[in-house]
Amino acid sequence: MIQRRQFIILSSLIIMSNARAKQFPPLKVFAVRIWPSQEFTRIAIEYLQQDINISSFSLKYPDRFVLDLKGNSLTDSFADSLKSVSYEGSHLRRIRVNQFRPNVLRIVFDLKQQIKPAVFVLPPIAHYQNRLVVDLFSLITPDPLLSFLKQYESRKNKEKLSKFEQNVAKNNEIQITIALDPGHGGEDPGAVGKKGTREKDVVLQIAKKLKKIIETNSEKRVFLTRNQDYFLSLRKRIKKAQAIKADLFISIHADAWIKPEARGASVYVLSDKGASSEMARWMAKKENLSDLIGGEKLQKPTNELAKTLLDMSTSAQIRDSSELGSNILSELGNISKLHKNSIEKASFAVLKAPNIPSVLVETAFISNPIEEMRLKNFRHQTKIAKALSKALDKFIKNNPALFSKMS
Repeated sequence: MIQRRQFIILSSLIIMSNARAKQFPPLKVFAVRIWPSQEFTRIAIEYLQQDINISSFSLKYPDRFVLDLKGNSLTDSFADSLKSVSYEGSHLRRIRVNQFRPNVLRIVFDLKQQIKPAVFVLPPIAHYQNRLVVDLFSLITPDPLLSFLKQYESRKNKEKLSKFEQNVAKNNEIQITIALDPGHGGEDPGAVGKKGTREKDVVLQIAKKLKKIIETNSEKRVFLTRNQDYFLSLRKRIKKAQAIKADLFISIHADAWIKPEARGASVYVLSDKGASSEMARWMAKKENLSDLIGGEKLQKPTNELAKTLLDMSTSAQIRDSSELGSNILSELGNISKLHKNSIEKASFAVLKAPNIPSVLVETAFISNPIEEMRLKNFRHQTKIAKALSKALDKFIKNNPALFSKMS
């Protein structure tokens, strides 16, 4: 009996020794990035390996979400990457990693609330390696229009109210709604200048200034598709504009080119007949790549979707967008050099909102060292915002019929 027990113990030790001896490839992690927003938190884990085997499950009391990576071992680089992440504003309390079994690397997401998770892997693109993406969605998604109105409801008691806020306080009726879309965000930095200035940062700053200028001086409401640094797909930007019943849509960007000499502002509108130039075609292709770089899990378009997109490209929408774009180009020409003196046309995905005049504004070339400095400058950002505001006012004044439904 004793010999049998000794045999079992010895066999167990041999099995455990063999398991330890077997080498499982380490998960070489370059970075862990967290992008929080009110609707969801995105975690991007950038790593080297080509293939990983993932399983997941949720736990309660307390709320946790668990990923098991089978066939991988923990590395110091992974643990070190977690030391510098911030959980502020996210759905996370913290992220923990450990070697759960010799062949299982476990990642535990300690949550602040119950969530609906989505997990997928993105192949290398642009300057990124492979990415394991975890999206943690709030179970209760706030309605954009209700949230929009509540922002101003909470400010009624302040001493100084804008004309817009006074109008809301009196009768809760708004004449015109403008959707401002700061391009890129989160995993997608957009173009990056020689000094490291990121497009996603400067366009958000300009959009916030423009929002403040418009709402301070007029009875209009302004909605930002994103007001923080997080990724938002092109499709979701359109849906947000539709949800708040936007009358106008302005997507704000900063241009870039392979040669630093390129400079000046440009304005683009949707085209139903192909790009107006090779430059416009290249720009549309570059901007439409935002979903892939930012981490959107792309789906194949259905025939119904293709028909919907075609219906969006109505001649009336393009005509109104062109007039608005021309006004913007004219005002921008008063404060800085223009790249071209006329608007360009191409198939920009973000401009395909049905019945909403939509333009994409390239405020300057961030790849130009001089213009990069200007884009970072508070005063120049304000000049751009004021020019856009003037152009919007002019378009609205000249097209009262477009907004008569709101009066």
